[in-house]
Amino acid sequence: MTGTLAADSAAPVEPDAADAGTPAEREGRVRRWPGRLLLAVAVLWALFVAARALLSGRWWVWNGLGLAPPVLHLLLPLVLLIPAALIRHRRRVAVGVVLVGLLLGSWQTGLHPGALLRGQPAVPPDALKVVNWNTFFWDQDSDTDAFYAYLKSHSADVYLLQEYQNARGDEPAPIDDLARIRREFPGFHIATEGEFLTLSRFPITSVRALRPDGLAPPDTSWADYWDIRVLRTDIDVDGETLSLYNTHLPDLLNVDRNPLTAAYHRSVRQLSDRRDRHFRALRDDLDANEHPVVLAGDLNVLPGTGDLRWFDGLRDAADAGDSVYPATFPVSGPALWRLDWAFVSPRVDLHRQSVQDPPAALSTHRLIELDLSLPASGATNAPATEKDRS
Repeated sequence: MTGTLAADSAAPVEPDAADAGTPAEREGRVRRWPGRLLLAVAVLWALFVAARALLSGRWWVWNGLGLAPPVLHLLLPLVLLIPAALIRHRRRVAVGVVLVGLLLGSWQTGLHPGALLRGQPAVPPDALKVVNWNTFFWDQDSDTDAFYAYLKSHSADVYLLQEYQNARGDEPAPIDDLARIRREFPGFHIATEGEFLTLSRFPITSVRALRPDGLAPPDTSWADYWDIRVLRTDIDVDGETLSLYNTHLPDLLNVDRNPLTAAYHRSVRQLSDRRDRHFRALRDDLDANEHPVVLAGDLNVLPGTGDLRWFDGLRDAADAGDSVYPATFPVSGPALWRLDWAFVSPRVDLHRQSVQDPPAALSTHRLIELDLSLPASGATNAPATEKDRS
């Protein structure tokens, strides 16, 4: 018995796997952990950016996921690139993955670097000035005189205004402020439907609210708020018809709902279906329209997402803008998201886009101002024939 106990006590103890190896080997494993963690983060980010490019605007689930500020697609890879270049273990792999993420995300940033090189263009004196603005419940929460003074200070020829409405509790509610509007904008022609108000110095020849088929029942008592998300107004500008699309597309998600609940995901899916129906109605109308177009509004679309395919054939007015990062929301603090857009037909001569901060008390959205000229009456995109040249 004594010999057995002595043999047992002398038996070697197996080391834990974490303690195996020499001190140098154990130290090497510890040093490799930061590199492995960094590589994992870089891989996950590259996969996220690739998924955003493929799925946003095409799969409703993504509407509740890809809402990071677009400029993060540039900033995060640049931040990761510094430690990736300093680690010893798998440095080349880590740097390569970070660069892949940077490349995939570069066109999703919403940046317009050309604005750095673009000087102040000369705007012809007869150019048309168009203002687009989501007024955020009109003047309900602001000083009415200050609100109208701000609008008039732009001296625009055309105003495309969204959220011509108030709120009653948690619901949007229609308003009628036309008497004040006519006093403040004498001589302007007015078109209004649902939450939209379009003002024009030029005669209005046609007004049509786009109402898609198959929409789900509205979520509030004011049906037009949900069913009308585009107001088309044609105006006569010195003999040329210009089609104005005043637009406010449904939100991507309801921020008041808990994302951990089934109700949240049902809401995202319902909003996605509503968005798609409004997008299709807008695209169908654009395809059938032979007039030059100005389309602007709170589109609730983010740069680099699949939703932008609905505006193919139109020019993003930010290409002629004065802002490298033309974000429009929110006004208080740094604007991180571009929710408000302006597009024009290729035939339209766009001189300049300017994104401007209103007083924070007036709206959460920045204002977009365009200076543009229309093609000469009768001009087309078709090449000239021999008879035309003679």
